[in-house]
Amino acid sequence: MMTNQTPKKMDRPIKGKVELQAYKQMPNTKPSRPNGRSGKERQIALEQEVDKLKRKLRHEENVHRALERAFNRPLGSLPRLPSYLPPSTLKLLAEVAVLEEEIVRLEKQFDKFSKCLDEEAISLVFPKKDMAKIADL
Repeated sequence: MMTNQTPKKMDRPIKGKVELQAYKQMPNTKPSRPNGRSGKERQIALEQEVDKLKRKLRHEENVHRALERAFNRPLGSLPRLPSYLPPSTLKLLAEVAVLEEEIVRLEKQFDKFSKCLDEEAISLVFPKKDMAKIADL
């Protein structure tokens, strides 16, 4: 007959004890710096990264101002687009400007047609002889 025997507590390694033994076997050295750099090298690298990020921020602010000018310009005037904008952005802004002008033209045409329709409707309701009588009053 087989019996289930569980290992005795003493046979199993104790987790904390194993970790402690591994820690004690580690050489006693100072923690190394990232990428093996000295403090001065790391400072210089960080300053260069800050300068790079500042340049990128200035560029993004310039792009933002250019886009604001392009979208807040008076209708009828073409936007002045700086060359440092990406080509795809320049193309889209030019298309937007053309479409805005087309919308203005169509709105004026709509107003003109609407006025003509109103005048035609009035002339159908009140024939010219009736309009002459109204004018005489």
